[in-house]
Amino acid sequence: MILLNSQSLPHYGLERFFEFTKQAGFDGVEITVTHNLDTQNPDYLKRLVERYQLPVRAFSVDGKHVEQLTEAFQLTVREFPGVTLNLPPAPNFAFKYKKWLKVIVPKLCQKYNLKSNLKNVPVETMFGILPKSLQNSLAALKDLGYVCLDLSALWSSKDEVMRAVQFLGGNLRHVYLSNVHANIPYVGLAKGVLPVESLLNKLALNQFKGDFTLFLGHKQLHEGQTDRIFSELKLSKDFFDKYFTNVILQIQTQKTVGGVPTIETPVATPVPAAVIADPAPVAAPPTTPQV
Repeated sequence: MILLNSQSLPHYGLERFFEFTKQAGFDGVEITVTHNLDTQNPDYLKRLVERYQLPVRAFSVDGKHVEQLTEAFQLTVREFPGVTLNLPPAPNFAFKYKKWLKVIVPKLCQKYNLKSNLKNVPVETMFGILPKSLQNSLAALKDLGYVCLDLSALWSSKDEVMRAVQFLGGNLRHVYLSNVHANIPYVGLAKGVLPVESLLNKLALNQFKGDFTLFLGHKQLHEGQTDRIFSELKLSKDFFDKYFTNVILQIQTQKTVGGVPTIETPVATPVPAAVIADPAPVAAPPTTPQV
């Protein structure tokens, strides 16, 4: 199942976001809870789900303001039993958010039948030297539990995609799909230096049971130009179907007739090293609410 993240089109209302998602043929949506009050309104989200017949399958939270949004986030997600929570790791000095991840999120998941993953985020440093979060490495994320792997963020840390997937093994439960072109991350899947086709083929052959989210930059998606937005979304959706959905269907067909799948995996393209600029710092933490 492939979802579209609402932050790919942050300057449109959620109504228009659902419309684009439906027209491009995605299976559902991932809502990023932000200071936009519509993203914090479960009743409104449910009306959009009903109107467009598109499920909300996952939630994430604006990483720049995560400690300000924890209460709104948990009040929203508990209205959608069974969804996945893709959360950023705690920055080094975000003690309240770290406690919220450790104490509140597991209770929230248990009480409302949710699943939580920690996702890798683009590399950030303090004073230009120290990593802003010691929990952002693949090893640290794996030790903490299930992982959502963001491909463009992985590129910023100079890790190789295929090795990362092998290292995470069964801890990999969700993938944020994008590509990198001309050193610009979060572009569409069809053009770039990341071996996205090899990744999708490998996961299909391994019968990966997790979900995917297409997460593109709004500039890379040409926000404001309706025809180009739809074209970019459809191109990435068709790319996903070619290298994952159709491979899964072929495997199922061969199993039905007693055959053995023999699908050639494309050669992975090497990933160049690059550095991404630091995003804005996380805002001052509020008091952590109870579930």
